[in-house]
Amino acid sequence: MKPLHYVALILVVSLGVFNGITGAYPYIKQHQREGNIVKTFDTWWHNAGAREFRSVGLEPTKELKAEEFQRYREKYLQQNPSYIVEERVAGMKKEYREWWENNGGREAYIQDHGHYPNESDYRASLEEWINSFTDRYLRYSLAFAPKYEQYERVLTSWILIPGVCSFLSFAGLFMFAIVRLARRWSLWIICLTTAAVTLTGPILVSVLTTTSFFDHYSTERYMGMSLTVAFLLGATAFGNRKNQVTPLTRNICFSGVILDMAINWFLNPGIFGAVAALSPVCFGIGAFAGVRIETRLRSQAEINADLLRERLLEKASQNPMAERKAKTRTLIEDGFTSAKNCRPEQAHQQLRLALTQLLQEHPVDAALVKQTVIRMTAPDQYLDFSSNQWMEWGEIAKAKNAPDAAILLLKKCLSKEKDPNFARRSLFTLGETCVTNKIEVQEGIGYLQKVIEMNENDILAKQARKTLEALK
Repeated sequence: MKPLHYVALILVVSLGVFNGITGAYPYIKQHQREGNIVKTFDTWWHNAGAREFRSVGLEPTKELKAEEFQRYREKYLQQNPSYIVEERVAGMKKEYREWWENNGGREAYIQDHGHYPNESDYRASLEEWINSFTDRYLRYSLAFAPKYEQYERVLTSWILIPGVCSFLSFAGLFMFAIVRLARRWSLWIICLTTAAVTLTGPILVSVLTTTSFFDHYSTERYMGMSLTVAFLLGATAFGNRKNQVTPLTRNICFSGVILDMAINWFLNPGIFGAVAALSPVCFGIGAFAGVRIETRLRSQAEINADLLRERLLEKASQNPMAERKAKTRTLIEDGFTSAKNCRPEQAHQQLRLALTQLLQEHPVDAALVKQTVIRMTAPDQYLDFSSNQWMEWGEIAKAKNAPDAAILLLKKCLSKEKDPNFARRSLFTLGETCVTNKIEVQEGIGYLQKVIEMNENDILAKQARKTLEALK
């Protein structure tokens, strides 16, 4: 993880928490209100309601209670508007139409504006009234609606995510693009381009909603970073050097932008159809940036590693054995580079050959063998070697006096071995290596005892007992 990765992760988590709280809070409050309605009615029914019905000669049955509860609930909700903004807006539209038609709304408009209102005037007046209410809530006051030209909200509309599916798509694709681009672009280029596209996105949507196809969505709220993600995926999918981007990475980028477009077109509100239409444009701009922007300057550590490799090759040219060692070490690094760049088959071949050659050296560089094995058995490496291969390497490492590496290799063998006989042989070799080299001695004793438990009478069991007796 690089510093940029942590920044991106914190941004994603923060946006998730903010949108989760602001989106769920009204529904939580509404659910609590429904619970209070039931509780209040039950209390009234138990203390007075049932008795009142009996006093007028009616038996308080379950059906009667349900009918009375429904009337009580409707009356309560009329007096206490919903916490859910969308439901409240739907009710306000009905209230406003009633006021406009029957309670002096038109007359008030004529008095304020000096002319008789048409339907367009009614809609404008209704929108003004509703916006004065919705602007009290963050999910409305931070969002950008193209028709109202509140361009200061371009700075905040990216904070909001339209839905759960959009957030999951954004989180996965954004982190993927940032991690991949951080290997090619410098920090300031990534930050500047991301900020520029994020702020330009709402303006592009505003321009598109002036067209006849999308104009009826111009009053809806734009939010999120779909266009930014499309740009980053385009930049990730194309590099300025041949074979700089792996086919797997490019396929993920294309699939990701198609997935995000589908979510915007089918799951999100109407204005996000314009966002889906603009996603290929931003993807193309990102692809152009990926091809044109030079890769970042190498760090001092990378430069030093290359210089060290060059020195090894210079020495190797004067000594055949040194040349073979240098090639082995270069092959190790090439193998891990292939694994990092999602070329598993190539990494598999390179690392298998490299570790085999490393264990054939005389004397064996035990420290390098251990370091290489640690990297190969790390949780983030998915190298699909057979259990027999791990065991073979482990036995060679034990014989070549590299016990630390041998223990790691034999443990990896045990984690993959399914045949109990081969597993028992690995247990014995592992336990003997631990005990005789005084490394993880208690674990080694446990391995040898397990060998004896599995079969007490064969040669392996006798050798295990002999090793334990020698330890005592």
